[in-house]
Amino acid sequence: MARGPSKSTAIIQRLLEERRQYEAWIVRLNSSADATPGNVRARVREDYEARLAAVMEELKAHAESARLAIQEKRHLRGELQKKEALVAEKLTESELRHSVGEFDESQWDQVHQDVLAELVSVREDLQSVEADIQKLEELDALVRNRPAPRAPAPAPEAAPELAPPAPSAPPRPRAQPERASQVDELEFIKSVTEDDTGGAPPSQRAANPLPAPVVPDPSAAAGDEEVARTLRCKECGTMNLPTEWYCGQCGGQLDAV
Repeated sequence: MARGPSKSTAIIQRLLEERRQYEAWIVRLNSSADATPGNVRARVREDYEARLAAVMEELKAHAESARLAIQEKRHLRGELQKKEALVAEKLTESELRHSVGEFDESQWDQVHQDVLAELVSVREDLQSVEADIQKLEELDALVRNRPAPRAPAPAPEAAPELAPPAPSAPPRPRAQPERASQVDELEFIKSVTEDDTGGAPPSQRAANPLPAPVVPDPSAAAGDEEVARTLRCKECGTMNLPTEWYCGQCGGQLDAV
């Protein structure tokens, strides 16, 4: 016969049931929506979470004994499985003996009842061991990698309405360059556009050309040539027109009358 659940297994079973209960309560609390004040809801959630954390710590304390119990239960399961196979084979053998007439009806009823009771007992023990192994493996998985359930993140608060932005100050006018820099720039432009004589730029001179020289009419001056020649050259004494600057004979400079 299989031994009943050990004390450690019974404690673990109780702790696992408490854990499931607290987790279910926390889930219902997080998913419920009613008019309960937020501080009351938070206080209840903290209580459940504290009790769940205490159960988890107690489960961890039984973790090592649970692993040892798993090994024992697995060994016992193997023995019971062998026994189940033997009892099932015994039942088949007794049925064969009855079929050939070894047992009369009164004997067969008792033999069949005894063999069936033994087989049922073995299978019940096997089911109990399987249940204990499942509970212990659940504990081992919980201690190794299962985190505690977390409370849902609080809903984001509504953002306060922002006041309309104050009108921005008018942009500052750009600082005007100093007068000196303007003068320097103008001077530079003048220096590169004026010629060496200090005259106007070529474009200005082209726009205002010098008047063409006046050429005297030869036919008009022919008759009055003798009268018109009133300017005497001091060098050679040749008479020249008053409009001439140089003597037509010697090329000397003429003085104005």
